[in-house]
Amino acid sequence: MMKKKSNKEKGNDFEKECQRTINSGAFFQKGDLTTSDRVIECKFTEGKGFRITTKILEKIWGESLDAQKLPYLIVGIKDDNIQWTLKCEITKENK
Repeated sequence: MMKKKSNKEKGNDFEKECQRTINSGAFFQKGDLTTSDRVIECKFTEGKGFRITTKILEKIWGESLDAQKLPYLIVGIKDDNIQWTLKCEITKENK
């Protein structure tokens, strides 16, 4: 189960170069964070893992396409005293 965390805990070092999106995806701006060229979706859990699904990827892809920016995903997983951070550029190929 995903636990909602404050934006202070999302994005780590990206926050310096990012503009936070108010109400993340609720109105016109999409994603949790934005830069001049990226829409960034941040996911965080204190569980043992996080599943990245095609539904999540399609959502990020669509939002970044609408904003004419590149899609990016940051996943934070905190298990006991260890925090893992996964930073991913997202690409899509139709075959």
